[in-house]
Amino acid sequence: MKIYLILICLAAAAGGFLFGFDTSVISGAIEFIAGPGVFNLDEVEKGWTVSCIIIGCMIGCIFTGPLSDKYGRKRILILTSLLFIISSLGCAFAREHAVFILSRIVAGIAVGAASMLAPIYIAEVSPARHRGKLGALNLLAIFIGQSTAFISDFLLKDFGGLNNWRWMIGIMALPSAILFILLFFIPESPRWLLEKRKRNKAFLILTKINGKETGENELTRIEAAVTATPKGKLGELFKGKLLKLLLIGIALGIFQQVTGINIVMYYAPLIFKSAGFGTDSALFQTAVMGLVNLTFAITAMFFVDRSGRKPLMIIGSAGMGISLLLLAITFITQNHHGYFVLFCIMGFLASFGFSLGPVVWILIAEIFPNNFRSHAVAVSVFLLWGANFVVSFTFPYLLAHLKGYSFLIYSSLCFVCLGFVIKFLTETKGKSLEQIEKELTRS
Repeated sequence: MKIYLILICLAAAAGGFLFGFDTSVISGAIEFIAGPGVFNLDEVEKGWTVSCIIIGCMIGCIFTGPLSDKYGRKRILILTSLLFIISSLGCAFAREHAVFILSRIVAGIAVGAASMLAPIYIAEVSPARHRGKLGALNLLAIFIGQSTAFISDFLLKDFGGLNNWRWMIGIMALPSAILFILLFFIPESPRWLLEKRKRNKAFLILTKINGKETGENELTRIEAAVTATPKGKLGELFKGKLLKLLLIGIALGIFQQVTGINIVMYYAPLIFKSAGFGTDSALFQTAVMGLVNLTFAITAMFFVDRSGRKPLMIIGSAGMGISLLLLAITFITQNHHGYFVLFCIMGFLASFGFSLGPVVWILIAEIFPNNFRSHAVAVSVFLLWGANFVVSFTFPYLLAHLKGYSFLIYSSLCFVCLGFVIKFLTETKGKSLEQIEKELTRS
């Protein structure tokens, strides 16, 4: 694998780092933001403060597809990094709760755009034999961003007094600025260039990625696929075999969220405090949790192209369901003292980290035909974020009123996901995007 290919995929995946940081940094900051010395929020307002970013994510998904089709993947990624800078500074300097909410929604637009564009870009520039590993880079970057946010929250908890949360959130402006600069040096997607009839530019990029001989073969194959199938219209997605593929993509996105990952990512300190940990200890456990997540994301990179997507999804779904079931039992029986709660959450994160975490993003970018990819990914990711909003908005209320029984809901959904994967998921490892398109649109 050429170092050039790795570097451009890393630059694109850096948007995933900001995605992970921005969505997770609130977990350590929310208790300080909600306090009487700041915005004095009740449980519903707290849920809205955490989950409002998802509204922005959904907006970002709606507009990113058409914009990236018109102006290119690279330009919209650059715009996304600029929104990350603006939103992080807006949150950090907010004096009114409404300004903070507005800035979080802008952050969500950037997150929604990055969550859609980074996997598409990486899938479109990657050779088939490396696409799983390189696609997992995006999820790895997300997990690094989440881990960095958790560690940063812990380190900054005593910095700035009542304004510590401003530092927790505002520090993200620095990596956002670095990404903004890096993105000027990545090439445009060769598939997008061929759709725009920019053959020479596409050939130069494919040659640089694959070498001259393989680059020529890739150019011929992609060009034949692009010219044979003109750009599809959104309405066509809701008919025949395309609708079946779309429903699979939507289901994958929704299952990734409703199985409970973001109750852990957004509310880990709240869960640990409910289990009897103090504030400092809860933040420390959350930081440890981020490192576990990161470790298993790295593990996924070594297996997703070797073992395949489907086996990882099966093992991960089962592991997540069992972990949350044990967590529910500890809360229901009130036998959650010590570190068993941490053990259950680590088991859940380990299972998610090598399965639904990376594999769903890889599959969503793989399974749709070239001429419908941006539309289909936009719809799938839009509903993914919609499911995220429902989960993150309702969890504080569910935990307060249902206690441990709330975890039973998420555990049962993990087992529903397991059944869906076994019945409907088709293996895609080692196949070019064009091969996948032929197989899935025929089936």
